[in-house]
Amino acid sequence: MARTKHFASRARDRNRTNATASSSAAAAEGPSATPTRREGSQGEAQQTTPTTTPPAGRKKGGTKRTKQAMPKSSNKKKTFRYKPGTVALREIRHFQKTTKLLIPAASFIREVRSVTQIFAPPDVTRWTAEALMAIQEAAEDFLIGLFSDAMLCAIHARRVTLMRKDFELARRLGGKGRPL
Repeated sequence: MARTKHFASRARDRNRTNATASSSAAAAEGPSATPTRREGSQGEAQQTTPTTTPPAGRKKGGTKRTKQAMPKSSNKKKTFRYKPGTVALREIRHFQKTTKLLIPAASFIREVRSVTQIFAPPDVTRWTAEALMAIQEAAEDFLIGLFSDAMLCAIHARRVTLMRKDFELARRLGGKGRPL
């Protein structure tokens, strides 16, 4: 994103430089004798107005860049960035140390209630808080095991990217979930 802004400002500065160069070249030639034409609001008679030139006190050589047109990148301090993968490894170590649940409780409970309405008889609508916490812990434990088995399958295939076929193979070999 920073590169885009930098290039956009350079293009804007370049346009300013070109505009000052053309105006200073016109000043070197003297006042313009050719009038410009403007259209009226209804397209009636056209008025002619002479073009105005900048004051004659400006320098003639407008090809040099001014201080405003030069990008000031030397004053800005470059923001620090870690190498790709460093933050990911740090997050993995952090989440392996913690024991808190990773899935937000409210959305998990909402999903449990919607699945209960689909599969359970109509008279089962209430859950205790302990039961919901137990289901969430079991679900997260299942997902962590599945992800680790799928990662082993990906590493066995000499890849570091998890793919769908890794999850399918992990489920088939581990006997987890519905058979495919």
